Amino acid sequence: MSRQSKHPVSPVIEQRVYKIFINSFQDAKTSEDVVSFLNDLLSAAERVMLAKRVATAFLLIEDKYTYDDISRALKISRGTIAKIHAILALQGKGYRKILGSMIKKKAIKALLEELAESLTPLPPKGTSVGMWHSERIKKKIKRQEML
Repeated sequence: MSRQSKHPVSPVIEQRVYKIFINSFQDAKTSEDVVSFLNDLLSAAERVMLAKRVATAFLLIEDKYTYDDISRALKISRGTIAKIHAILALQGKGYRKILGSMIKKKAIKALLEELAESLTPLPPKGTSVGMWHSERIKKKIKRQEML
């Protein structure tokens, strides 16, 4: 988590600065504008950290994966997963709205399914390994055709 300054600003100024921050996203016309803005605004580590949070929220909303599965796949701590899970349980309106609309988009859905599939490295119990593997290949081809 990023550190905050030891010298906090007044609540009025903080509110105005936050409004400018939010408006800067609203003024972006294209996804390229957003990417360019985020690349300028955030360090590489911050971008990865935020992306992992969004992916964690998605996987928790899917409700198919354990904390251990998510931790291993995304290389994040169980504490971070628990914090995001608590946000989803207590608030989570923003996560649910944005991720819900993203999931509806085919290209994003394919990427998220690919992420989810990477969490299942072994076939379910009682399933033929060959059949399971060929099904995964078919799904991957279908996802690529969607893009």
